[in-house]
Amino acid sequence: MVVVDENGKPIKRDNLEVKVYKVEWRWWWNSSYDDLASYVSSSYHRPYMSLKVNTNANGKANFNIKIPDNDRGRYLIRISDPVSGHATGRTAYFYKNWWQKAPSSDKEAAKMLVFSADKENYNVGEVAKVTFASGSEGRALVSIENGTEVLDYNWVKTNKGETTVDIPITKEMAPNVFVNISLLQPHAITANDLPIRLYGVIPIMVENPSTKLYPELQMPETLKPEQSFEVKVSEKNNKPMTYTIAMVEEGLLDLTRFKTPNAWDEFYKRETLGVKTWDVFDDVIGAYSGSIDQVFAIGGDGSAAGGKNKKANRFKPVVTYLGPFNLEAGKTKTHQLKLPNYMGSVRTMIVAGNNENEAYGSTDKTVPVKKPLMVLATLPRKLSPGEKVTLPVTVFAMEPRVKNVTISLKLSDGISVVGEKTKALSFAKPDEQMAYFELDVSKAKGINTVEVIAAGNGEKSTYKVELDVVNTNPITSKSIDKTLTANASESLDFSTFGVVGTNSATVEFSTLPPMDFTRRLHYLIQYPHGCVEQTTSSIFPQLFLEDIFDLTFDKKQEIRRNIENGIKRLGHFQRPHGGLSYWMGESNADDWGTSYAGHFMIEAEKKGYVLPLTFKRNWLTYQKQAARNWRPSYRTYNSDLAQAYRLYTMALAGSPDLASMNRLREFSEISNEAKWRLAAAYALAGQNEASDNISQSANINFKPQRYNYYTYGSADRNRAMALETMVLTKNAKTRELAETIAKDLSSNRWMSTQTTAYSLLAMAKLVNANGGKALSVNYTINGKTETITTKNAIAQRDLPIVDGTNKLAFTNAKDNIVYVRVLNSGKLPLGEELVEQRGLNISVQYTDVKGNKINVTKLMQGQDFVASVSVSNLKNTAVNDVALTQIFPSGWEIVNTRFTAFGSTTTSTARHTDIRDDRVNFYFDLPEKGKHSTKTFNVMLNASYLGTYYLPGVQAEAMYDDAFLVRTKGQWVMVEK
Repeated sequence: MVVVDENGKPIKRDNLEVKVYKVEWRWWWNSSYDDLASYVSSSYHRPYMSLKVNTNANGKANFNIKIPDNDRGRYLIRISDPVSGHATGRTAYFYKNWWQKAPSSDKEAAKMLVFSADKENYNVGEVAKVTFASGSEGRALVSIENGTEVLDYNWVKTNKGETTVDIPITKEMAPNVFVNISLLQPHAITANDLPIRLYGVIPIMVENPSTKLYPELQMPETLKPEQSFEVKVSEKNNKPMTYTIAMVEEGLLDLTRFKTPNAWDEFYKRETLGVKTWDVFDDVIGAYSGSIDQVFAIGGDGSAAGGKNKKANRFKPVVTYLGPFNLEAGKTKTHQLKLPNYMGSVRTMIVAGNNENEAYGSTDKTVPVKKPLMVLATLPRKLSPGEKVTLPVTVFAMEPRVKNVTISLKLSDGISVVGEKTKALSFAKPDEQMAYFELDVSKAKGINTVEVIAAGNGEKSTYKVELDVVNTNPITSKSIDKTLTANASESLDFSTFGVVGTNSATVEFSTLPPMDFTRRLHYLIQYPHGCVEQTTSSIFPQLFLEDIFDLTFDKKQEIRRNIENGIKRLGHFQRPHGGLSYWMGESNADDWGTSYAGHFMIEAEKKGYVLPLTFKRNWLTYQKQAARNWRPSYRTYNSDLAQAYRLYTMALAGSPDLASMNRLREFSEISNEAKWRLAAAYALAGQNEASDNISQSANINFKPQRYNYYTYGSADRNRAMALETMVLTKNAKTRELAETIAKDLSSNRWMSTQTTAYSLLAMAKLVNANGGKALSVNYTINGKTETITTKNAIAQRDLPIVDGTNKLAFTNAKDNIVYVRVLNSGKLPLGEELVEQRGLNISVQYTDVKGNKINVTKLMQGQDFVASVSVSNLKNTAVNDVALTQIFPSGWEIVNTRFTAFGSTTTSTARHTDIRDDRVNFYFDLPEKGKHSTKTFNVMLNASYLGTYYLPGVQAEAMYDDAFLVRTKGQWVMVEK
């Protein structure tokens, strides 16, 4: 024993009290009202001995405990310090030959047969000795069982006291068997207090040495970056094998606590007992037998290894995988490998197998990767044009001969060094030193590379770091329209705007009245938020683009990827009950979101896309249950429209619920919006008469509804849903309604994601159903000519533009009218973002960690501080689904406090929080103007990188109501030493 103080240092202590208790069981029989025997047990500690001991100067002491053989059993040893009051203890077992002397009188349960084997693990060919207590002469049924069958069984005559059974171990018993023993006392013997029948099961682990391979790996003890090295592979016992080689950096493996795989552990892992045993012993034998249950000593998996919790360096992952290779018996194979520019440590893993012998094995080796001179640099993940950042470079001199080192940079176009372009460092001994370069990214765009080169005393080391130069302002678009009459030619000039490198342009030719399909679709694809509705809206109209647009092959591939990724993402929204939550991870299903996403999935399936496994079945189960549970008591919340849409999606999936449809049809206060959707459901179900009757009772005079936000909709969305029904039922008013929707799409009026998506898909279905006049046009952009001849009514092309002025000319080669729209896009420079406010107010306050206000225009590197953003409702109506977006400068890093006491105050305020590298999005509802109409969100930040950066303004918006929006101005900030 040892005594230490609160700092872990050994101390001397006298008169420590040592008390030893024997832990015993007391048990007895109770008879219940149904005359079944029950067993009651409890444990108690009987004082056995006590003594006092003193520790020496090193805090250590020894004492002896002698337990006679007739007192064998379980003991509690407790030591207490009368000075501090601290006590410790442990349980110990004292048996002369524990496996032979399984206790026969101290049973924890009367029905339990306690027995044991002489070893825990056996090799094939050995003999297992199983010993169990037998109070008197009787018989025991010993059954050897595995995961599927009974391998062997024997009746054994028991001896008085204890009985030992020999079990030969065969290869059929691998990886383990269970010994199942039923012990029966003679019926006439009831003098002892043991039940007449006892039984239990224990596992025996069996290994077959011939099924194990022992690969051997030879490689250098230290590796150097960017150098080749040899790996030699052999087998310890000269066995043949097939193997693979994997070399992975340790930092990456630590992220998932990855263990080197060994197929032997998988193929020969412990099997569960697969044999079930029943008997009618208790029902036909009269003596006390107890109420018998099976007792198992089967155990479970080993405990998981503790993680190393290392911080991950931002290296490009080192992952090399080679093989499979065949190794002949007694041979050694040599492989040449080469490391990339990396420092740290790597693990080389060999996984081997031999199918003929069903033998498996693995080995690994971890080695450091270093060289005499090494260099490391770090930068923010992204920068914005016009910002300046200080690049810190760490140089490691690992050997005494490295004295003088010169550091230089190799930069991508657009990045320049401010000040000295090279630095010199001197080392008196092996050490590490820092050098700093100031970089200007004013002219950079996209992904850029900074390469640091350190050289000295014949050694050279390089390190590359990538950074993304991104303008954080949203994309701004301008439209230019022209109309081409039959066989006419036109031209137009347009100039790029905003920051160079952010510009793009698209031309759309259409024989239909313009509906600005391209601009509206770009809005959906670029929308920054991602709930179930917005995820669905971004991909739903893309399903029908190939039906109505003439597109390039690359554009078609891009659309297919978008849809496939969207399907995969929507699958993550589905909950176990089949419904989809509004935000990923929420437990409750969103009523409208479930129908809307399911509608998209069914349409996608009809176009040949593969849905996630079980998605459709689980979704239909939820929809059917929700449809049957619906009651017409929430009309003011658009409940009848939600029910009608649910019934429509079920009919579209081929599972119409006519009973629920009839029930909704009989609802006396059914809304106009619900009528149109219910008519579509009847049409899909083949009930055309019912569909026509409902359509005739509906109108197309849609008006804004107070509770549209329960379905994320608007009057325009409801109009688009009616158009979808009209296209399906071939309604005579289709053209009139379509012209209204096309006019709304072509306007500059704001539309939500739900309204935009449904308007586009309804118009797409109209164009696909009714067709349009074919196109034959040619256009020339900056001297490059292309011809478009297609049966589709609409064609879209991306234009290869240049910075500045672009000249576009086009000719209509047919006798029809062609509408031309050019969409010119770009991002405004930092500091030129628009400031707007309506319905909401926003304020931002920065404080240090103690709550004192600070000025963030100049911060010290490494300083922690807090941004507190307050959003208030200025109107007398509540607003739902508010999104607050706060983008932070490149030189600041967000400290994720989501799982701390600090973060809990914010996460409880927001319905959903989305933390990214450079921004935080909060989503919440606000009550009407009053004392509870303000919500405050706190974000912990750290000034991490030296430099000058732009802090964008803060934006809050109601995602489905344009009457609520606030956007503030940004400012420039600095991080100093």
